[in-house]
Amino acid sequence: MCSRWGVKEETLDDDRANFTFYCKDQGVGMSEDFIAHAFDMFSQESETSRSRYEGTGLGLAITKQLVDRMDGSIELKSKAGVGTTVIVKIPFKIGTQDKNSNLSDKPVSLDDYSVEGMRALVVEDNELNMEISRCILEDSGMEVTCAVDGQEAVEIFEKSAPDYFGVIYMDIMMPRMNGLDAARTIREMKRRDARRVPIIAMSANSFAEDIINSRLAGMNVHLAKPLDAEKMIIALKQCMADNSDVKLHEDL
Repeated sequence: MCSRWGVKEETLDDDRANFTFYCKDQGVGMSEDFIAHAFDMFSQESETSRSRYEGTGLGLAITKQLVDRMDGSIELKSKAGVGTTVIVKIPFKIGTQDKNSNLSDKPVSLDDYSVEGMRALVVEDNELNMEISRCILEDSGMEVTCAVDGQEAVEIFEKSAPDYFGVIYMDIMMPRMNGLDAARTIREMKRRDARRVPIIAMSANSFAEDIINSRLAGMNVHLAKPLDAEKMIIALKQCMADNSDVKLHEDL
């Protein structure tokens, strides 16, 4: 149980503010040997009934990845039988407000985003699911390119012109290369659209662990099968809205 927490602004310069967040508890603590592996996926120090049924060993691993993506750092200080202190340091970029516009006066809804004419790469090894996906997207005015597995999807995306595809709908369980590995491979490509193209997972499995794994692989949304036409389009429009927000903050 957390007994103490807080946040402190450490330094401030012209374009960044550095904050330190900390949380201290008086729980069971960790041994020195385990601290070195505390950020590993599915790591738990002891196989007690508590660790088996009340945790997955993913909390610190996910936190570490999020902190790394924000160019921050995370540190653990712990002693078995005494408690644990978690210290997170994150730099925040200071934006500048455009005095000529008032964003609060310009509310944007998902209906303002159009998918008409957008090119979609659909990755699916099941012929029936592929046909359903194709029909849904083409009925919405989109152009569809198909790939039967992750390896083919990677090759098609790699050969395409930058920003050619507006979205990738990716199945998870596929031969040769699965959807998780394909998403990671695309995200690691040295091209401007590899990091921002929406990748939407399509899977028959939608437990918390499945959703977490797809997000860690770089996917934006996790959709459960059977596919729903409205949810497929809404997920894409939400990704478009999120990308617009990111671009807006980068331009500030």
